[in-house]
Amino acid sequence: MKEIIHNESNLKESEINNFVYRAKALIENSNGEILLGYGNSNYQFPGGHLEDNESLDECLVREVKEETGITIPLKKRTPFISITYYNKDYPKVGLNSKFVANYYSIKTDDLPDLSKINLTENEKEGMFTLKYINKKNIINELEESLKICTRENVVKDTIKVVEEYLRSDDK
Repeated sequence: MKEIIHNESNLKESEINNFVYRAKALIENSNGEILLGYGNSNYQFPGGHLEDNESLDECLVREVKEETGITIPLKKRTPFISITYYNKDYPKVGLNSKFVANYYSIKTDDLPDLSKINLTENEKEGMFTLKYINKKNIINELEESLKICTRENVVKDTIKVVEEYLRSDDK
């Protein structure tokens, strides 16, 4: 699995006192389309934060179900990239944080079921929706969205993940 690490503050692991783990899904259907969430002018993959006493697999299944209504069987999940950020004094002074997002590729033709999704208030306020985008057009669409997005790092990470996926998909 490929790892990307951002550590502009040059923090050591021993200096970290706040850990945040996420599991996210790159879902592709047999038409060569990738499913993305879109809300608050930002594209991102379905997924989210690990809860207490939850494994990454359990988190992925729960988050994908909450955001898409799709239940992903274990055998269909393949981890392929991890992006880590080390941030000094974030989200507040005295907290040195390590944020790790693990991305899994999933191939399925199961359709989102919006009647089964469970969105946060922020997602509802941001008019969260789901969009399938063809692999041939996805990088262009994501790059265009950088002009209006509100969370540039999220969209840039989404671009990195798609690029890595497309590289591995060509092999």
